[in-house]
Amino acid sequence: MKKLVSLLLMLVFVFSLSCAMAEDKKHVENLIVGTTAANNTFNMTTQSDAFGRMNYNGLTQGNYVYRDANGDLQPYFFTSYEISEDGKVLDFTWHKGAIWHDGQPVTDEDIIFTFEFQRDVKKVGGLSNLVSVEITGENAARLTFSQPDVYYYLNTSCMNTACIYAKHIWEGIEDYSHYTGEDAAIGCGPYKLVGYDVDSQTSYYEAVPENTFLGEITVDKVTVQTYADQASLMMALASGECDAYYNYANPIEATLIDSFTGMDGLDMGESPFAGSYQMLFGCSRTPGDDVNFRQAIAYAIDYPTAATAINGEYGKPANRGVLGPSFKGFDDSIAMLEYNAETAKSMLDAAGYVDADGDGWRELPDGGKMDLSVIPQYSRSMEVRSRLGEIVCKSLQNVGVNCHIDEEAIANSEIWEDKVTKEEYDISITFTTSGMLYSTPFRYMLAELRDGDSGWHWGSCHDPRLKEYYYAMTEAINDEQYIENSRNLQHLADEEMFGLTFAWQTGFFPYRTDKIEGWDNWQSWGVINARTWFDLTAK
Repeated sequence: MKKLVSLLLMLVFVFSLSCAMAEDKKHVENLIVGTTAANNTFNMTTQSDAFGRMNYNGLTQGNYVYRDANGDLQPYFFTSYEISEDGKVLDFTWHKGAIWHDGQPVTDEDIIFTFEFQRDVKKVGGLSNLVSVEITGENAARLTFSQPDVYYYLNTSCMNTACIYAKHIWEGIEDYSHYTGEDAAIGCGPYKLVGYDVDSQTSYYEAVPENTFLGEITVDKVTVQTYADQASLMMALASGECDAYYNYANPIEATLIDSFTGMDGLDMGESPFAGSYQMLFGCSRTPGDDVNFRQAIAYAIDYPTAATAINGEYGKPANRGVLGPSFKGFDDSIAMLEYNAETAKSMLDAAGYVDADGDGWRELPDGGKMDLSVIPQYSRSMEVRSRLGEIVCKSLQNVGVNCHIDEEAIANSEIWEDKVTKEEYDISITFTTSGMLYSTPFRYMLAELRDGDSGWHWGSCHDPRLKEYYYAMTEAINDEQYIENSRNLQHLADEEMFGLTFAWQTGFFPYRTDKIEGWDNWQSWGVINARTWFDLTAK
């Protein structure tokens, strides 16, 4: 009898423990994500609109890996991966039992098709040197490259957008980005698209229990709602109409934050933000080709006013190494930028830039006139860039350097592109998104690309060390090589001053805390991330 009682007590204990665990995993019935990205395009091969941006978080797609809260790569669809010592071979395993949203299983053929399709049809740069893809065992495969590209591929192409493609859907489709079939949104991620309404700018998703990449999916449904602007979205958050804000590389403007700070149940989602505005010198023409001039001007810029223009009261002073604390390999030994007009004047005098004719403006050392062109990067939203242009001009004029905004360039994207690629500027003002954590803002400063490289060419620094260190960083085969060359670049920027960052920013990705718990606010990203679907629970 005592044994029976003990057994019954044990069963009661186990049942109670199971109930407690079930309560600990109380599912969120419907997570409503607010965004300002449009809800119009639903094609898994593109990054367009809210659908594409949400898939940076592995919503409907089986992304190979993700970058965690510390910026380190972690498995997602891949359950494990290993890079060979020479950086040319990637061995990986993948999630057993994963299914496509039409119910078909993910197969070995899908794995092989994915990498060949991305290399041969999509022309993914990180796969240009891919020699072979082979199945090496159950849910295991190997990629072999002719060059040490694996570390670069994982950290760039794979970080947000590389995912598995269904062979039975995409085979034979060359114009993939314009494909509008009903199966264009099908992936093998933790959620499937079940409906959308373009008129109301809403899309709806339901969990796929088989695709438990990071554990049990605890959010049953996701609704993505687009708002006209950030102010409207903040009102919706304040009223509880939506649960969290997400938009890639677009935190809520600092000017909106103070109006909502302190509201019950609303967290502003504050964290350091890796996106940044830079000032680049035209290093290929006079006077930007003179390091003494560049170093002097670095003291002339009114950084406190620039920081306020960019990020309100939350803007922070930056150092002379371009990169901020969020970047891997950040070197905190580099001195901070200093605004000191008197120091700038003294340095300009010593370098031979003096007002020889008494008209109030400094001349070149050979007596030639100066009227520097300042060219803010063209954008549909020019408010911050234009304000920075004004601050730069006022700063230069304050130390006797004549300058002007290039009005022609900022009015037309084609003219702007033509001028920056031809290096026809003295000072350029650019913006680097938070997604450039691996490639870094130094990518915008290169004047010369390596053979076979393509993409934007906006920089004017021809120092061979910039090119050497940059490609040594991006072609690294491990963290040690990457960090070493990242620091080389930061010290080179300090030494040569070919460009600088105006300020380090604070980002805001607000979310509600009254109905849901388990939020994890990632720097530069917010609480909607790859782990969200597996970590959130209802209160």
